[in-house]
Amino acid sequence: MTQEPGGVSSLKGGGGSREYMSEFARGRIDLNCESCGFNMRRNSDFGTEADGAYTERYCSICYANGAFRHAASTVDEFLNLSIEEFAVARKSGSGKLRLTMKKDLPRLARWKK
Repeated sequence: MTQEPGGVSSLKGGGGSREYMSEFARGRIDLNCESCGFNMRRNSDFGTEADGAYTERYCSICYANGAFRHAASTVDEFLNLSIEEFAVARKSGSGKLRLTMKKDLPRLARWKK
């Protein structure tokens, strides 16, 4: 057992700071964007409503200030407008990512018909 800053004990033996964990707004809860499927854990991952409040439905790549950032009505339009941004965010090549997303997106709330 180790002692973390602030007198909190850690059973894992690590000396990590709880400040780092404060960036993970919802702890270990997995929330996925209903537009792209992105796993959202840090505050910066969550999109925002018009009043600045975080939304748990959409990520910051898809949604900001209460509106979708990419005006698309189909999965293909969405991918054409956003794939490069997703490739950078996910540190992935755009070709393989496009194929994966094209297969997975129709199952998400934004694209279900």
